[in-house]
Order: sequence, then C-alpha cells, then structure tokens
Amino acid sequence: MKNPFLNLLLLCCCGALAAQPRYAAAEIPASLLKNANVVVRQYDLRFEVHNKGSATETEHKVMTLLNDKAASENDQVFQYNKIVVIEEIEGAVYDGAGKLVQEFKKKDIFDGKAPEQFVDDNRVKMLQFPRLPFPYTIEYTIVRKHKGLMFYPDFHPQTAPSESVESAKLEIIMPTDLKLRYLEINLPKDCQNQPFTWTFNQLPAFETEQFAPKTHYPLPQVLCAPTQFSLEGYKGDMSTWQSYGEFLNKLNEGKDNLPADTKTKLKALTADCPDVPCKVERIYTYLQENTRYFSIGLGIGGWQPMSAKDVDEFKYSDCKGLSNYMVTMLAAVDVPAYYTIILSKEENQGRQFPEFPNPQFNHVIACVPLPADTIWLECTSQTESCGFLSDNTDNRPALWVTPEGGKLVQTPVYDEKSNTIHRKTQLIVASDGSATLLSNDRYQGISSSIQGALAETTHADRKKAMYDLLSLSDFEIKNLDITMEKGRLPVARRNLELKVPKFAAASGKRLFVPVVALAPKVTVPVADSLREYPIQATSRSFTMEDDLTITIPEGYSLENGIEPIVYNSAFGAYELSIKNEPGQLVIHRKLLLNNSIQPKETFESFLNFFKNIAKADKTKLVLAKGT
Repeated sequence: MKNPFLNLLLLCCCGALAAQPRYAAAEIPASLLKNANVVVRQYDLRFEVHNKGSATETEHKVMTLLNDKAASENDQVFQYNKIVVIEEIEGAVYDGAGKLVQEFKKKDIFDGKAPEQFVDDNRVKMLQFPRLPFPYTIEYTIVRKHKGLMFYPDFHPQTAPSESVESAKLEIIMPTDLKLRYLEINLPKDCQNQPFTWTFNQLPAFETEQFAPKTHYPLPQVLCAPTQFSLEGYKGDMSTWQSYGEFLNKLNEGKDNLPADTKTKLKALTADCPDVPCKVERIYTYLQENTRYFSIGLGIGGWQPMSAKDVDEFKYSDCKGLSNYMVTMLAAVDVPAYYTIILSKEENQGRQFPEFPNPQFNHVIACVPLPADTIWLECTSQTESCGFLSDNTDNRPALWVTPEGGKLVQTPVYDEKSNTIHRKTQLIVASDGSATLLSNDRYQGISSSIQGALAETTHADRKKAMYDLLSLSDFEIKNLDITMEKGRLPVARRNLELKVPKFAAASGKRLFVPVVALAPKVTVPVADSLREYPIQATSRSFTMEDDLTITIPEGYSLENGIEPIVYNSAFGAYELSIKNEPGQLVIHRKLLLNNSIQPKETFESFLNFFKNIAKADKTKLVLAKGT
C-alpha cells in the first residue's frame, strides 16, 4: 500500500535538492579558467549498440560560458531524421552562482527544418538558451534512437583550444557478436580505464600559436566505427576500405540507367574526340550546361544518389546524383570513371585517417583514372574547370568506389609551381608624389579562387571588394576588369587602373618611393621563446612575383643605389632587385612560400626570414630633383 505522507516527503526533499545551487562558476579550478572561453563541467556520451542496425545514444553536457566569445553556444542544434530519432531532450540554464534560472521541456524546444537544406527528411531541434550575465551555465540531455547504423560516435571531449574540460566520458556498449573498431588520437595517458570506456579530467585550455599547423593542436579524439552494420535494409562491412566500397556499390546499384536517346546524344557529342581527355571535357561541359546543384538528402540517410535517369530528366541533383550522372554519362562513351567520396572543405585537411576505415565523408566527386594522368571532376559547379579541384578537395584522401570495392587514393597537391600570382605593374609618378597605376595580373591555380569568385559578381561588388583587398592605403579605382580562363590549372586575369594620391612621399626636392605597390604586407611573427608547436609558414604553397616599372618625373633621378637582396630559408625564398634605367626604375620582387612543417627549434630562423622580408619591402627609393 502506498504511503501518501512518504510520497509528500520525497517530493519536498527533491524540491529542496533542486533548489540547491549547481555548477557555480566559483567552483571551477583556476587552472581551467586560464585561456578559456568555455569550461565543460561534465560531458557524458553513452552509446549502446543493440545489433547491426540499432543503437541508443544518450548525451549529457554541461558548459559554463565565461565571456562573449562563448555566446555562440547559446543555441544548441540537434539534427534528426527517420533514421536517427530524438526520443527525449531537455535543458536548463543556471546563473553564475549555480542557481537554476530556467528549465526547458518539450514545449520550449524549437522543432523545424534546417534552413540550409532544400529537399530532405532532416529536421532540427534547437535549445535556445537565454543570454545571462557572464559567467553562466547551460545544460542539456538528449536521447537518440538509431534505426540504422553506419556512424558510431566521433567523440571530442575538448572541441577547441579555448575550451577547458573538468570531466568527460565516452562509454560504448557492444553486443557480444559485434566488434567495435576505434582510433585514439592525442589522448592523455591512462584515460581508457576499461574496455570501450574513456574518461577525461582536467583538460586545460591553451593558447594557439601563430603559424602552427592546424592539425598539430593536441585536441583529444576517439573515432569509433562499426565492422558489420546495417542501414535501411542494406548490410555492410567496414573492416576494410574495399569492403566499405562494396557497400556503397550496393547503394548505387541500378542508378546508372541513362535513357537511350541521351546515350546517342553523348556519343554524337564526342564522336570526333581523338582521346579520353577530349571526351571527358565535352561530357563535363555538357553536365555544367544542362544541370544545376540542388541539395537532396533523401534515400538511405542521404547516402544514396538519384538515378542517372532522374537527373537527366529533372536537370538537377546534389553532389551524389550529379557525380553518379557524370560517371554514367562517361560510361556511355566508353570512358571508365569512379564515383568518389571525400571529406571536403579546406579546414578538414588532415581529418581523414587512411589507416582506419570509417564513414567520415561529406562530399562526392567523380574521377577518371588514366595511365599517365588522373582527371578529377567537381560535378556541383557550373563554372569550375574540367580536371581542377579547389581547396575544398585537394591534397587529401578520397575513396574510389570501383567495381571491386573501395580503393583509398590521394587527390592532387597544388604546390608553389601551381599556385602562382604574377603582377606586371606600371606606375607613373608625378612630382607631387601622386601616381597612376596600371597593372595586368595573372592568378593561377588555387591562387585564382578569390579573383574567380569576383569575376562572377557585379562590377559594383568587384570594386567594393577591391577596396578591401588591396594593400594601398588611399586610391581610386578608375578601371577594373577580371576574366577567367578554364584549364587544368585555371587562370584569372585582372586589369586594374588606379589613381593613387600619395604613392610617394614628397619632401623638398626629394621623393621617397616605395618598392612595393600591390603585394600584400608580410606579417612578421611575434617573437616567442617558449614555442610549443611546429611551424608552417602557409597552409598552401604559392609563388608571388611582381614586375614593377616606375616612370619617374622629368628632372628627377635616383639618389640611392640598392643592391640585389636574396633570402633563402627552409620556408621559402625571397628576392628583390632594382634596375635604374633612363627615365624609369624596374623592380622585380619574388616571394615563394612552401607549406612544409618545420621543427619548433627553427622558429628563430623563421622569425628572421620574415623580419628580413618585411624590412626589404619597406625600402624607399630616393628620387632627387636636378641631380
């Protein structure tokens, strides 16, 4: 028999406990406040696998936000669909003293479509926490049911250098007949205290360092993946890249069904082609002229492409459908090509792990392997050059989905010979220091991307962007023209005319003329005797050349002679030379930076290299009147 008095007593006790302060900011150790914008007070992730195709995931996270830089954490967004279902979600927010300010139940939680998606079955739930005076604490608990499994947790207890962690735990529970695979990255010692359980305590935030490779920050990560799995009736094996590719082949079965009249059209289009590259370029141009990108997330959790027949009919699809369509069209003209999955975006370089087969990909491209070459095709762009990969997909692992299964390959590396900038500039300097600048500039490879993007905008927008991009302090744009030339290494050409009121500094009978006109200013690293990380001058190698011809005012001549300057370093090379010719000065400047990663012990030489460049770039030529 139930005791009403006991029930009332329990309710009173629970209410008293709930009223007690929790997560007071004053309780955070000082060591975790240093360099931190956020302190993770508690982060527990429990992933229980029931069988090949189902699991329950419970996530509980508490974060104390310390300042404005943490304000983005106020909105916590959770995606779900028919495969990953959110069963429970709740949240709470506490003030700096740990007093409960508001609890969030089902009615308080936004539920709707993700605005960046177009056609899919994805939805989001969002906890929108109120902004309180800093510091304050947010907490949420979410329970997800996985009704199909290809992804196991990718656990990041510490997501950024500016985040400290008091306590975090990952727990994976597996049935006896399934094998868990995992990869440990940058883990502290002894954090795995039992099989498939990892605990993390007292992880302090830390300062980042200029010119440190992004992949070298020691953020811990446990990447988990299945061996046997099942997704909406499709069974797969991820123990090897080959077996994972076999699963993707199953998803793509029957999707290569082009209509007969389209096949006939494609064969006629390529009938006079002498070789495979010609056929590829013709078909790629056909793709660009006849289709457009449209995000679609339907079918096996967004992993199954539209059929080639549907893309051919509707003239749109996403990266999966367009890449499958391209591969299918190439097959129609007897050119073998591969559907290729990849982890795109420049910031994701180095975040795919060849030794650990996993499904952490977010994009699909197409690839034509040739004996002496390989042609890579970005199928979502209507303007990209055939055979050129942008900084979204270059220099990283990719998985070919071949008839025999998956094969891991590497996409092209665009180095300092590929990524080049060459400016040919004429400056006509007046006796008052003003100047007219005329420049014909050539940007190649990935260096062409910014100019290429500007070429697609309006003239007004191009001019507006140029006022922000050019390193001159005061100028007026009189003429600006940007064109793109497609190719395996695309080229952007920019013609520029400027009026520069104060290019040279006038003082009495002298003009002080800088040797750099359009080259951007070089950033000098901050001296640091306690360097912790390796050094990388640039994440992407490039070569920049400037040929500058300065027409000097009548009656003026060069007063100071400048010897040629050459600096060589493990990070690159720099040269500057000046020729004094009748009525003009001819200046050649060249800067090459490579993306090699050098030991932290080389920081002093790195610092000196950039100091020398900055000093050379500040050189002033002295023109004197009547000498």
